[in-house]
Amino acid sequence: MKITCKQQDLAKGLSTVGHAVSSRTTLPILSHILLATEGDQLRLSATNLDIGITCHIPAQVAEEGVTTVPAKLFTDLVSNLPPATVELTLPAEGQSLKVTCLRSQSTVRGMDPADFPAIPTAEGSEAPVLLDANELREMITQTTFAAATDDARPVFTGVLARVQENTLTFAAADSFRLAVRREPLPGDAAPGDVLIPARTLKELASILPAEGTVKMVVTPNRNQVLFEAEGVNLVSNLIAGQFPNFEAILPKSHATRATINTAEFRQAAKRASLFARDNSRIVRMRIDPGENDGMTPGSVTIQAAADDSGETMESLVAAVDGPGLEVIFNVQYLTDVLGVISTEDVALELNTPQQAGAVKPNGSSGGEYVYIIMPMHNTR
Repeated sequence: MKITCKQQDLAKGLSTVGHAVSSRTTLPILSHILLATEGDQLRLSATNLDIGITCHIPAQVAEEGVTTVPAKLFTDLVSNLPPATVELTLPAEGQSLKVTCLRSQSTVRGMDPADFPAIPTAEGSEAPVLLDANELREMITQTTFAAATDDARPVFTGVLARVQENTLTFAAADSFRLAVRREPLPGDAAPGDVLIPARTLKELASILPAEGTVKMVVTPNRNQVLFEAEGVNLVSNLIAGQFPNFEAILPKSHATRATINTAEFRQAAKRASLFARDNSRIVRMRIDPGENDGMTPGSVTIQAAADDSGETMESLVAAVDGPGLEVIFNVQYLTDVLGVISTEDVALELNTPQQAGAVKPNGSSGGEYVYIIMPMHNTR
Protein backbone atom coordinates (compact mmCIF):
# COMPACT_ATOMS: atom_id res chain seq x y z
CA MET A 1 0.00 0.00 0.00
CA LYS A 2 1.14 3.49 -0.83
CA ILE A 3 -1.26 6.41 -0.64
CA THR A 4 -1.37 10.11 0.19
CA CYS A 5 -4.26 12.04 1.73
CA LYS A 6 -4.95 15.21 3.67
CA GLN A 7 -4.29 15.12 7.40
CA GLN A 8 -7.65 16.85 8.03
CA ASP A 9 -9.57 14.21 6.06
CA LEU A 10 -7.76 11.32 7.73
CA ALA A 11 -8.27 12.78 11.23
CA LYS A 12 -11.99 13.32 10.58
CA GLY A 13 -12.42 9.81 9.23
CA LEU A 14 -10.64 8.25 12.19
CA SER A 15 -12.81 10.26 14.58
CA THR A 16 -15.93 9.03 12.80
CA VAL A 17 -15.14 5.31 12.84
CA GLY A 18 -13.70 5.63 16.34
CA HIS A 19 -17.27 5.57 17.66
CA ALA A 20 -17.36 1.85 16.87
CA VAL A 21 -13.97 0.88 18.32
CA SER A 22 -14.24 -1.53 21.21
CA SER A 23 -12.59 -0.12 24.33
CA ARG A 24 -12.96 -3.30 26.37
CA THR A 25 -12.51 -6.53 24.50
CA THR A 26 -10.77 -9.87 24.72
CA LEU A 27 -10.26 -9.73 20.94
CA PRO A 28 -7.28 -7.43 20.21
CA ILE A 29 -8.33 -6.98 16.57
CA LEU A 30 -11.46 -5.08 17.73
CA SER A 31 -9.24 -2.33 19.11
CA HIS A 32 -7.90 -1.77 15.58
CA ILE A 33 -9.14 0.18 12.57
CA LEU A 34 -9.06 -1.39 9.13
CA LEU A 35 -7.46 0.70 6.37
CA ALA A 36 -8.11 -0.41 2.79
CA THR A 37 -7.75 1.24 -0.60
CA GLU A 38 -10.93 1.39 -2.67
CA GLY A 39 -10.66 3.10 -6.05
CA ASP A 40 -9.45 6.64 -5.42
CA GLN A 41 -10.46 6.49 -1.75
CA LEU A 42 -9.22 5.14 1.55
CA ARG A 43 -11.80 3.10 3.43
CA LEU A 44 -11.66 3.11 7.23
CA SER A 45 -13.67 0.57 9.20
CA ALA A 46 -14.18 -0.23 12.88
CA THR A 47 -16.51 -2.57 14.76
CA ASN A 48 -17.25 -3.76 18.28
CA LEU A 49 -19.45 -6.58 16.91
CA ASP A 50 -22.61 -4.70 17.95
CA ILE A 51 -22.12 -1.81 15.54
CA GLY A 52 -19.77 -1.24 12.64
CA ILE A 53 -18.87 2.08 11.01
CA THR A 54 -17.25 2.57 7.63
CA CYS A 55 -15.98 5.89 6.32
CA HIS A 56 -14.42 6.84 2.97
CA ILE A 57 -11.99 9.70 2.49
CA PRO A 58 -10.39 10.95 -0.74
CA ALA A 59 -6.86 9.72 -1.40
CA GLN A 60 -4.27 9.39 -4.13
CA VAL A 61 -3.60 5.66 -4.42
CA ALA A 62 -0.21 4.71 -5.86
CA GLU A 63 -0.32 1.10 -4.62
CA GLU A 64 -3.39 -0.76 -3.38
CA GLY A 65 -3.34 -2.53 -0.05
CA VAL A 66 -5.04 -3.25 3.26
CA THR A 67 -3.92 -3.33 6.87
CA THR A 68 -5.10 -2.62 10.40
CA VAL A 69 -3.74 -0.11 12.91
CA PRO A 70 -4.27 0.26 16.66
CA ALA A 71 -7.12 2.77 16.87
CA LYS A 72 -6.04 4.94 19.80
CA LEU A 73 -2.36 5.21 18.84
CA PHE A 74 -3.02 5.91 15.17
CA THR A 75 -5.83 8.38 15.85
CA ASP A 76 -3.75 10.27 18.40
CA LEU A 77 -0.78 10.33 16.04
CA VAL A 78 -2.75 11.66 13.07
CA SER A 79 -4.59 14.27 15.15
CA ASN A 80 -1.22 15.64 16.28
CA LEU A 81 0.26 15.88 12.80
CA PRO A 82 0.37 19.27 11.05
CA PRO A 83 -2.41 20.07 8.52
CA ALA A 84 -0.50 18.83 5.50
CA THR A 85 -0.31 15.82 3.18
CA VAL A 86 0.11 12.45 4.91
CA GLU A 87 1.78 9.53 3.14
CA LEU A 88 0.93 6.00 4.25
CA THR A 89 3.26 3.23 3.08
CA LEU A 90 2.95 -0.47 3.79
CA PRO A 91 5.66 -2.92 2.67
CA ALA A 92 4.75 -6.04 0.74
CA GLU A 93 5.51 -8.16 3.80
CA GLY A 94 4.43 -7.44 7.36
CA GLN A 95 1.99 -4.95 8.90
CA SER A 96 4.27 -2.05 9.83
CA LEU A 97 2.66 1.09 8.37
CA LYS A 98 5.01 4.01 7.73
CA VAL A 99 3.37 7.40 8.34
CA THR A 100 5.10 10.45 6.84
CA CYS A 101 4.00 14.07 7.14
CA LEU A 102 6.46 16.89 6.38
CA ARG A 103 9.43 16.14 8.65
CA SER A 104 7.58 13.63 10.80
CA GLN A 105 8.15 9.91 10.24
CA SER A 106 6.51 7.18 12.34
CA THR A 107 5.93 3.46 12.07
CA VAL A 108 2.73 1.93 13.42
CA ARG A 109 2.55 -1.85 13.80
CA GLY A 110 -0.83 -3.36 12.99
CA MET A 111 -2.36 -6.83 12.85
CA ASP A 112 -3.26 -9.20 10.02
CA PRO A 113 -6.33 -7.69 8.26
CA ALA A 114 -7.60 -11.22 7.58
CA ASP A 115 -8.55 -11.38 11.27
CA PHE A 116 -10.71 -8.27 11.07
CA PRO A 117 -14.45 -9.12 11.23
CA ALA A 118 -16.49 -8.59 8.07
CA ILE A 119 -18.92 -5.69 8.28
CA PRO A 120 -22.26 -6.39 6.53
CA THR A 121 -23.28 -4.33 3.53
CA ALA A 122 -26.69 -3.46 2.07
CA GLU A 123 -26.33 -5.91 -0.80
CA GLY A 124 -29.45 -8.06 -1.17
CA SER A 125 -31.30 -6.15 1.55
CA GLU A 126 -34.82 -4.74 1.54
CA ALA A 127 -35.66 -1.55 -0.34
CA PRO A 128 -34.18 1.43 1.53
CA VAL A 129 -36.15 4.00 3.51
CA LEU A 130 -34.97 7.47 2.47
CA LEU A 131 -34.56 10.04 5.25
CA ASP A 132 -33.36 13.62 5.52
CA ALA A 133 -30.22 13.76 7.67
CA ASN A 134 -31.44 16.71 9.77
CA GLU A 135 -34.86 15.17 10.35
CA LEU A 136 -33.32 11.82 11.30
CA ARG A 137 -30.98 13.52 13.75
CA GLU A 138 -33.91 15.34 15.37
CA MET A 139 -35.95 12.13 15.56
CA ILE A 140 -33.07 10.44 17.35
CA THR A 141 -32.58 13.35 19.76
CA GLN A 142 -36.27 13.49 20.65
CA THR A 143 -36.64 9.78 21.43
CA THR A 144 -33.44 8.04 22.56
CA PHE A 145 -33.28 9.79 25.94
CA ALA A 146 -36.56 8.10 26.93
CA ALA A 147 -35.19 4.57 26.41
CA ALA A 148 -34.27 2.51 29.45
CA THR A 149 -30.62 2.02 30.36
CA ASP A 150 -31.20 -1.17 32.34
CA ASP A 151 -30.20 -4.17 30.21
CA ALA A 152 -32.45 -6.41 32.33
CA ARG A 153 -35.27 -5.47 29.92
CA PRO A 154 -33.59 -5.36 26.51
CA VAL A 155 -36.66 -4.26 24.50
CA PHE A 156 -36.84 -1.04 26.51
CA THR A 157 -33.21 -0.18 25.70
CA GLY A 158 -34.18 0.17 22.05
CA VAL A 159 -36.11 2.54 19.84
CA LEU A 160 -38.94 1.07 17.79
CA ALA A 161 -38.65 2.12 14.15
CA ARG A 162 -42.00 1.55 12.44
CA VAL A 163 -42.70 2.14 8.76
CA GLN A 164 -46.42 2.32 8.13
CA GLU A 165 -48.53 4.21 5.59
CA ASN A 166 -45.46 6.07 4.28
CA THR A 167 -44.66 7.37 7.74
CA LEU A 168 -41.64 6.57 9.88
CA THR A 169 -42.31 6.43 13.61
CA PHE A 170 -39.67 6.29 16.34
CA ALA A 171 -40.89 5.27 19.81
CA ALA A 172 -38.86 4.82 23.00
CA ALA A 173 -40.07 4.08 26.52
CA ASP A 174 -39.23 2.95 30.00
CA SER A 175 -41.71 2.32 32.81
CA PHE A 176 -42.36 6.01 33.44
CA ARG A 177 -42.30 7.81 30.08
CA LEU A 178 -42.77 7.40 26.35
CA ALA A 179 -41.44 9.52 23.47
CA VAL A 180 -42.97 9.22 20.00
CA ARG A 181 -41.83 11.06 16.87
CA ARG A 182 -43.41 10.63 13.42
CA GLU A 183 -42.07 11.84 10.09
CA PRO A 184 -43.66 11.46 6.64
CA LEU A 185 -41.54 9.61 4.09
CA PRO A 186 -40.88 11.07 0.63
CA GLY A 187 -41.87 7.90 -1.23
CA ASP A 188 -43.26 4.40 -0.94
CA ALA A 189 -41.63 2.20 1.70
CA ALA A 190 -42.27 -1.37 2.75
CA PRO A 191 -44.11 -1.50 6.11
CA GLY A 192 -42.48 -3.16 9.08
CA ASP A 193 -41.04 -2.79 12.59
CA VAL A 194 -37.47 -3.10 13.83
CA LEU A 195 -36.04 -2.43 17.29
CA ILE A 196 -32.78 -0.45 17.14
CA PRO A 197 -30.54 -0.05 20.22
CA ALA A 198 -30.81 3.52 21.50
CA ARG A 199 -27.04 3.73 21.93
CA THR A 200 -26.63 2.85 18.24
CA LEU A 201 -28.86 5.75 17.21
CA LYS A 202 -26.96 8.13 19.50
CA GLU A 203 -23.72 7.13 17.78
CA LEU A 204 -25.41 7.58 14.41
CA ALA A 205 -26.56 11.09 15.31
CA SER A 206 -23.00 12.06 16.18
CA ILE A 207 -21.59 11.04 12.78
CA LEU A 208 -24.40 12.04 10.40
CA PRO A 209 -23.50 14.70 7.84
CA ALA A 210 -24.95 18.17 8.28
CA GLU A 211 -27.31 17.66 5.35
CA GLY A 212 -28.22 15.19 2.64
CA THR A 213 -30.12 11.94 2.33
CA VAL A 214 -29.71 8.91 4.57
CA LYS A 215 -30.73 5.41 3.54
CA MET A 216 -32.06 3.06 6.22
CA VAL A 217 -31.89 -0.57 5.13
CA VAL A 218 -32.81 -3.77 6.96
CA THR A 219 -30.82 -6.90 6.09
CA PRO A 220 -32.71 -9.88 4.62
CA ASN A 221 -32.56 -11.85 7.88
CA ARG A 222 -33.89 -8.75 9.72
CA ASN A 223 -31.11 -9.08 12.29
CA GLN A 224 -29.30 -5.88 11.35
CA VAL A 225 -30.02 -2.36 10.14
CA LEU A 226 -27.75 -0.21 7.97
CA PHE A 227 -27.66 3.55 7.62
CA GLU A 228 -25.90 4.92 4.57
CA ALA A 229 -25.02 8.60 4.18
CA GLU A 230 -22.50 10.42 2.04
CA GLY A 231 -19.06 9.11 2.95
CA VAL A 232 -20.15 7.12 6.01
CA ASN A 233 -22.07 3.91 6.74
CA LEU A 234 -23.20 2.43 10.05
CA VAL A 235 -24.50 -1.10 10.62
CA SER A 236 -25.99 -2.35 13.87
CA ASN A 237 -27.46 -5.48 15.33
CA LEU A 238 -31.17 -5.24 16.11
CA ILE A 239 -32.85 -6.14 19.39
CA ALA A 240 -35.02 -9.27 19.38
CA GLY A 241 -38.36 -8.99 21.12
CA GLN A 242 -41.76 -7.33 20.97
CA PHE A 243 -42.06 -3.63 21.78
CA PRO A 244 -45.22 -2.81 23.77
CA ASN A 245 -48.30 -1.42 22.03
CA PHE A 246 -47.40 2.22 22.65
CA GLU A 247 -50.37 3.48 20.64
CA ALA A 248 -52.67 2.25 23.42
CA ILE A 249 -50.79 4.41 25.94
CA LEU A 250 -51.25 7.68 24.07
CA PRO A 251 -54.05 9.77 25.64
CA LYS A 252 -56.95 10.32 23.27
CA SER A 253 -58.14 13.51 24.97
CA HIS A 254 -57.33 15.97 27.77
CA ALA A 255 -59.27 17.99 30.33
CA THR A 256 -56.68 20.71 30.92
CA ARG A 257 -54.15 22.20 28.52
CA ALA A 258 -51.49 24.73 29.53
CA THR A 259 -49.39 26.45 26.85
CA ILE A 260 -46.10 27.79 28.23
CA ASN A 261 -43.03 29.50 26.80
CA THR A 262 -40.56 26.66 26.25
CA ALA A 263 -37.38 28.49 27.32
CA GLU A 264 -39.00 29.86 30.50
CA PHE A 265 -40.43 26.44 31.37
CA ARG A 266 -37.05 24.78 30.74
CA GLN A 267 -35.15 27.21 32.97
CA ALA A 268 -37.75 27.05 35.75
CA ALA A 269 -37.61 23.24 35.72
CA LYS A 270 -33.80 23.32 35.88
CA ARG A 271 -33.91 25.64 38.90
CA ALA A 272 -36.47 23.44 40.60
CA SER A 273 -34.28 20.40 39.97
CA LEU A 274 -31.57 21.89 42.19
CA PHE A 275 -33.87 21.45 45.19
CA ALA A 276 -35.73 18.37 43.99
CA ARG A 277 -32.61 16.23 43.66
CA ASP A 278 -32.52 15.74 47.44
CA ASN A 279 -36.20 14.77 47.53
CA SER A 280 -36.60 11.98 44.97
CA ARG A 281 -36.65 14.63 42.19
CA ILE A 282 -40.21 15.55 43.11
CA VAL A 283 -41.69 18.77 41.73
CA ARG A 284 -45.26 19.91 42.28
CA MET A 285 -46.97 21.73 39.45
CA ARG A 286 -50.15 23.72 39.99
CA ILE A 287 -52.07 24.83 36.93
CA ASP A 288 -54.47 27.76 37.38
CA PRO A 289 -56.74 28.92 34.54
CA GLY A 290 -56.80 32.57 35.62
CA GLU A 291 -59.84 34.79 36.03
CA ASN A 292 -62.88 34.89 33.78
CA ASP A 293 -62.46 38.63 33.28
CA GLY A 294 -59.93 37.93 30.54
CA MET A 295 -57.46 40.31 32.17
CA THR A 296 -55.71 37.84 34.50
CA PRO A 297 -53.76 35.18 32.57
CA GLY A 298 -53.45 31.59 33.64
CA SER A 299 -50.32 30.29 35.32
CA VAL A 300 -48.23 27.20 35.98
CA THR A 301 -46.50 27.19 39.36
CA ILE A 302 -43.51 24.89 39.91
CA GLN A 303 -42.50 24.06 43.47
CA ALA A 304 -39.73 21.88 44.88
CA ALA A 305 -38.50 21.40 48.44
CA ALA A 306 -36.02 19.33 50.42
CA ASP A 307 -35.72 19.25 54.21
CA ASP A 308 -31.96 19.78 54.21
CA SER A 309 -31.60 22.10 51.21
CA GLY A 310 -34.51 24.52 51.17
CA GLU A 311 -37.31 25.20 48.74
CA THR A 312 -38.18 27.11 45.59
CA MET A 313 -41.37 28.22 43.89
CA GLU A 314 -41.78 29.89 40.51
CA SER A 315 -44.88 30.96 38.61
CA LEU A 316 -44.99 31.04 34.81
CA VAL A 317 -47.55 32.80 32.65
CA ALA A 318 -49.58 30.25 30.68
CA ALA A 319 -52.60 30.05 28.43
CA VAL A 320 -54.79 27.52 30.26
CA ASP A 321 -57.83 25.77 28.84
CA GLY A 322 -59.84 23.68 31.27
CA PRO A 323 -60.01 23.37 35.05
CA GLY A 324 -57.04 23.89 37.33
CA LEU A 325 -55.27 20.98 38.97
CA GLU A 326 -52.08 19.98 40.75
CA VAL A 327 -49.78 17.17 39.65
CA ILE A 328 -46.43 15.76 40.79
CA PHE A 329 -43.70 14.85 38.30
CA ASN A 330 -40.11 13.64 38.36
CA VAL A 331 -38.34 16.85 37.36
CA GLN A 332 -35.68 14.97 35.41
CA TYR A 333 -38.34 13.68 33.03
CA LEU A 334 -39.46 17.27 32.45
CA THR A 335 -36.02 18.79 31.88
CA ASP A 336 -35.13 15.95 29.49
CA VAL A 337 -38.01 16.63 27.13
CA LEU A 338 -37.85 20.41 27.40
CA GLY A 339 -34.24 20.17 26.25
CA VAL A 340 -35.21 18.61 22.91
CA ILE A 341 -38.18 20.81 21.96
CA SER A 342 -37.29 23.77 19.76
CA THR A 343 -40.66 25.49 19.31
CA GLU A 344 -41.25 28.78 21.11
CA ASP A 345 -44.13 27.36 23.16
CA VAL A 346 -44.87 23.94 24.56
CA ALA A 347 -48.19 22.43 25.61
CA LEU A 348 -48.81 20.36 28.73
CA GLU A 349 -51.99 18.29 28.51
CA LEU A 350 -53.52 16.60 31.55
CA ASN A 351 -56.67 14.78 32.64
CA THR A 352 -56.26 14.03 36.35
CA PRO A 353 -53.32 14.12 38.81
CA GLN A 354 -53.19 10.32 38.67
CA GLN A 355 -53.16 9.92 34.88
CA ALA A 356 -50.27 10.31 32.45
CA GLY A 357 -49.68 13.76 31.04
CA ALA A 358 -48.58 14.72 27.54
CA VAL A 359 -45.96 17.27 26.49
CA LYS A 360 -46.16 18.50 22.89
CA PRO A 361 -44.44 21.21 20.85
CA ASN A 362 -46.91 24.02 20.19
CA GLY A 363 -46.59 25.00 16.55
CA SER A 364 -44.63 23.63 13.62
CA SER A 365 -41.39 21.85 14.45
CA GLY A 366 -41.28 19.33 11.64
CA GLY A 367 -42.99 15.99 12.07
CA GLU A 368 -45.29 15.06 14.93
CA TYR A 369 -43.98 14.69 18.48
CA VAL A 370 -45.58 13.67 21.77
CA TYR A 371 -43.99 12.82 25.10
CA ILE A 372 -45.97 10.93 27.74
CA ILE A 373 -44.93 11.23 31.38
CA MET A 374 -46.36 9.33 34.35
CA PRO A 375 -47.09 11.34 37.49
CA MET A 376 -45.56 10.55 40.86
CA HIS A 377 -47.58 9.90 43.98
CA ASN A 378 -46.49 11.60 47.20
CA THR A 379 -48.38 12.34 50.39
CA ARG A 380 -46.02 14.94 51.82
